[in-house]
Amino acid sequence: MGKERGVEPLHHLIEEQAARTPHAPAIVDDGMTLTYRMLDHKSRVLASRLAREGVVRGTPVGVYMERCAEYVVACLAAMKAGGAFLPLELAYPESLLAEVLEDCRPPVVLTRERHAGRLPREQKKLCAEDGWDDPVGEPPDPRTSLQDPCFIAYSSGTTGRPKGVVNPHRAAVRSYLWRFGVSDYRPGDRVGCNVFFVWEVFRPLLRGATSYVIPDDVIYDPAALISYLEENCITETLMTPSLLGTVLSGRGEGLSGRLSSLRTLWLNGEVVTKKLAQSALSALPNTRIMNVYSISETHEVAAGDLQDLLATPDTLHCPVGQPMAPDRLYVLDEAGRPVPRGEPGELYVGGECLAHGYVERPELTASRFVADPFRRDGSRMYRSGDRARLLPDGKLEILGRCDSMQKVRGYSVELGAVEAAIERELAVSGCVAVVDGEEGEDKRLVAYLVPAPPEEHGGRYAGWRIDPNTGRSPEIRERLGERLPHYMVPGVFVELDSLPLQKTSGKVDRGKLPAPPPRESDRRPLPKRIPPGASPEEKRDLVISLWEDLLGFEQGEVHPEDDFFELGGHSLAAAELMGALEETFGVRIAVSEFLEDPTPVSLIRRLEAPPGEAMHLDLRAEARLDGDIFPAQPGARPVLLREAENVFLTGATGFLGAFLLEGLLSRTRARIHCLVRPRGAEDPEKAIEENLEGYGLWHPDYGRRIVAVSGDLEQPFFGMGEADFEHLARGVDLIIHAGARVNLLYPYRELAGANVSGTREVLRLACLAGATPVHHVSTNGIFPDAGRVCREDEDLDALAGARPDGYGQSKWVAEKLVRQAAERGLPVSVYRPGNISGHSESGASNPHDFLTTLLAGSLQTGLAPRAADWSLEMSPVDFVAGAILQLADDPEAIGGTFHLANPDPVEAEKVFDWLEEAGHPLERVPLREWLEELRTTGQGGALLAMEEYGLRDDNTYDDAAAQEALARSSLRRPATDARLIGRYADHLAGQEKSGAGPLRNARRRA
Repeated sequence: MGKERGVEPLHHLIEEQAARTPHAPAIVDDGMTLTYRMLDHKSRVLASRLAREGVVRGTPVGVYMERCAEYVVACLAAMKAGGAFLPLELAYPESLLAEVLEDCRPPVVLTRERHAGRLPREQKKLCAEDGWDDPVGEPPDPRTSLQDPCFIAYSSGTTGRPKGVVNPHRAAVRSYLWRFGVSDYRPGDRVGCNVFFVWEVFRPLLRGATSYVIPDDVIYDPAALISYLEENCITETLMTPSLLGTVLSGRGEGLSGRLSSLRTLWLNGEVVTKKLAQSALSALPNTRIMNVYSISETHEVAAGDLQDLLATPDTLHCPVGQPMAPDRLYVLDEAGRPVPRGEPGELYVGGECLAHGYVERPELTASRFVADPFRRDGSRMYRSGDRARLLPDGKLEILGRCDSMQKVRGYSVELGAVEAAIERELAVSGCVAVVDGEEGEDKRLVAYLVPAPPEEHGGRYAGWRIDPNTGRSPEIRERLGERLPHYMVPGVFVELDSLPLQKTSGKVDRGKLPAPPPRESDRRPLPKRIPPGASPEEKRDLVISLWEDLLGFEQGEVHPEDDFFELGGHSLAAAELMGALEETFGVRIAVSEFLEDPTPVSLIRRLEAPPGEAMHLDLRAEARLDGDIFPAQPGARPVLLREAENVFLTGATGFLGAFLLEGLLSRTRARIHCLVRPRGAEDPEKAIEENLEGYGLWHPDYGRRIVAVSGDLEQPFFGMGEADFEHLARGVDLIIHAGARVNLLYPYRELAGANVSGTREVLRLACLAGATPVHHVSTNGIFPDAGRVCREDEDLDALAGARPDGYGQSKWVAEKLVRQAAERGLPVSVYRPGNISGHSESGASNPHDFLTTLLAGSLQTGLAPRAADWSLEMSPVDFVAGAILQLADDPEAIGGTFHLANPDPVEAEKVFDWLEEAGHPLERVPLREWLEELRTTGQGGALLAMEEYGLRDDNTYDDAAAQEALARSSLRRPATDARLIGRYADHLAGQEKSGAGPLRNARRRA
């Protein structure tokens, strides 16, 4: 079966780990968590599909999609079918993508529908939406060996023709095992992966750790990246030195506290300067920072601890550490002889981690993978092209390149490929591409061009213009962008009459090339914050000024339609720009959104638009219920609430959840199993009790019937393990799913874990032991704010993408999953409340709700906004909770959808009048003035929600089905009148006097 001295092919080792830890989370991305068992199952099923497509031992399988859990499934499936996965970067222009596919000829490419259109029409594709999970037969048994190809990594070649590096299983596995000796994993480790994804994502899976897929729109957004690492408690990740430098810029202070879970940080892809090393060690004193040097053709070469490397004397930069195989690493002179220690030479690497060679490139393979003259066993060594030296203590230091390969912002750039593209596309008689900037600095690509005479144009493009002051040429960049990835397109161009030549060799004398246009170093002061009431023209001018400041242009040189990358920008500069925009405008824009249209005019539109999800979010693709979530007993008679002996409740520590729990305890005899997210040493039972006490609902007798279930909605099986999950499923006979993460400002990806994945796991629980009825609390926030009648039986598919906010999007996806479960025979009921206000008798309110903030803020300041066109929809929490419980006990209501929002909202001006009638005089002021006054209270989130979305809701929520069902009960909706508003005001005033009011709490938190 391909074993070699106890080592096996990569996918076999992952299968063995899956057998040891089947229920542990293996892969986590923004919308999906896969346990080891799920990952193994999904990849096995897909492998059977690939076998039917002709994949056998050694066959390449293309993988063309963003980094995600399904990417890992695709790669594993390719290996299990006997093939080698072929990563195809989304950054490839279509011409380069076609070249790679023509070179490697994969019989099938695994992708997603939104990317499939960029693949050549004749290329066979298998989209994830087409049913990767649908079994088509027994999985193959290709008997893969360690020598068989594992994956094929493509990079540019000196002639412009891409070259594919064929890496065997032996190389990947040996590399991983060596890294475990340098820095190993512990159970529960969370490893953030993105930069060198296909090298990083599999290593944790050999040890039972969890690989977290850092989204592509987060990795180059420093603020978002720090938040991601903090919120997901990431214990290890990898960055390029350029990326780390951007992350540390202005953020070093307090970073260690935010990243307290980060035990290990790897640096790779570029030289680490001593200045960066000192800054990193100072900012992250409790994190072990490791430098690692690797090559596509050899895997890992050397690694070391930055703390030790920084102390190495007499080095220009931080060394890369001790070699993996010191006896197979050589530093040779031009004659192929070893140089003395401490002297520079060219680095050659041998050993068990070598690639086979290049796809269909025997001459290139022979020139780079040469015989090892220091061994007599027929071994090879790889000629790296890197200048290096071995230090006296055995550490390796990389000094730069011997040939035309350069590292620019973490990308490997073959200058010969850049020159080849220029000569092919442009009417030049000569050209040279160089890298401007020292090692460890922010480098830029510069191209020197000698125009060809008209008779030598040969159809090549000659109509370019180059700005002599800046070196910019949008025409050239656009032309080269059709042939090269964005990171290989020069940002600066210099036109020459001729290239300087060396007299002895006739080669270009790069040392005599004129200096490129200088970078602007003096930056003019810019405002820290956009002033209130700024006009669109002022916003536009400030955005343009930020661009000019960042890219080093003089005032007036950037225009509204200019392309950021045509001006010489790059991904890290884009991240810096997004940070500056957030600081100045208070609005966060993801780097990925900016990349869709990187112009000032597009940025201004985004700054003025409501916060939402990236345009390419495919909600229908997100709303696919797993094939294994199917009721064990579809169509069984659903249990009514009065019949239930054990009820499972999510959201019990929330506002609505507290009143649902109290209602369950007071009107049934059931035991209530409450899912509570573990928070350190906090007692989950105590958290439930304190939440009920906070709303005046606790009774000592309740403790006997409350069962606290420690678990997390965002984790598979709620993070409790499959066995405990199955035990819970068999023990409950009715489910009320009220748990959700509510935030109108967060994008979909921030909320999908709790709201989408959590709903998916609730449905899994309901289906596992039979067909347990699910009562799902949705929201009227799935409807667009369009002044329309919203009906309970509305076509859900017609509402996909109706909302710009992540909360509405995530709740639409969750409700769509519930509908799919119903189609499979699971009894489900859906409830759509609107704004849930305080209790109609006690006045107890949700301190985090913006309605509470509105009332409390007005009472606190004595001010109220002029709100002639506002209306306030509010439904008291006792009515909403009572309606859900009543309908859960009504056999005629099971399976229905019910609107619980108030169909007759009250005007905001009337609410303020009622507050005054209750003895709270209010001065009416403009909205902006009122908001500025309240900002000092710390209610930022709620105020932003008000400012972005307003309080006006022109929709009418038809609740005919809810009214008909509730007419069979004694429950009636409390009137929204002066009496109700007076009770809310009295409750809030009492809280303020006791020091527990929402505004005082906000000030204490601030």
